Amino acid sequence: MATQLDIESHYDVDNDFFSLFLDEKYRVYTCAVWENASNLQQAQEAKLARICKFANVQNGDRVVDVGCGWGGLMKYIVENYADTTVHGLTLSPKQTQHILSENVKNVTAETRSWEHYQPKNTKFDAIVSVCALEHFATVEDQSKSLQRDIYKSFFDWCLEVSTDDAQIGLQTIIITRPPNNITELRDSRFLLEKVFPGSALSSISDIQAAIIDKYEISSATRIGMDYARTLVEWKRNLEAARSDVLGRYGQDVYDHHIHYLDAARRCFETEYTDLYQISLKRAKPIRVFLG
Repeated sequence: MATQLDIESHYDVDNDFFSLFLDEKYRVYTCAVWENASNLQQAQEAKLARICKFANVQNGDRVVDVGCGWGGLMKYIVENYADTTVHGLTLSPKQTQHILSENVKNVTAETRSWEHYQPKNTKFDAIVSVCALEHFATVEDQSKSLQRDIYKSFFDWCLEVSTDDAQIGLQTIIITRPPNNITELRDSRFLLEKVFPGSALSSISDIQAAIIDKYEISSATRIGMDYARTLVEWKRNLEAARSDVLGRYGQDVYDHHIHYLDAARRCFETEYTDLYQISLKRAKPIRVFLG
């Protein structure tokens, strides 16, 4: 799993930095859903709505957000589902600081890995996790074929901390094939070594293997091209804020993020990587024993 230092190396540049190119209301740093959306804000709200639907969030639910970022999804949940409470887990201290400073009613957060978290005297009615699975296994874990065991442990944890009817709304980037050319190889190495150290992408078969006898896929959608468009919008916003970024953070930070956004966009446009949104329901026994 990515360490706290790995996460801090990317996400803790500065909370205000990311506000310069993400959507204004929720500060969502993951793929938006562009169907029927005309701008980034609408597209991000459409994504949040779909994740809530996939997790079957209901009024009054207790929800956990694994990899909660700056709390946008949690804020959306308490705004749109009456009497819900949401607890977020992140490895970024600055993200935790931002969430707590907003003081949103019924939203809490802490800097802690899911591996080291157990709810007290309660279980969650829904689980959401948006683009956090990518940080659960490392490239070294994959080289030792350990990634599926790690994902299995995560889904075991989900079963342990949730009610029998709880669903998971999961969004994750997946890798679809080996690189076809030197550009794809360079882009993937840059993203995994320089942007998101300590992380690696799963395959859809990794996820399928990890949920056997635990969860079943009730809905799934692929929106890799939506991510490509999201990255274009982020880059446009970052370029518009160029003078501000240079004055506050320097040329290296600006160039690094432009390179990152371009490399990630190319990966989605060539379908070297894709993005899945998945609704998971607890698996039911299917074997019938006749006496």
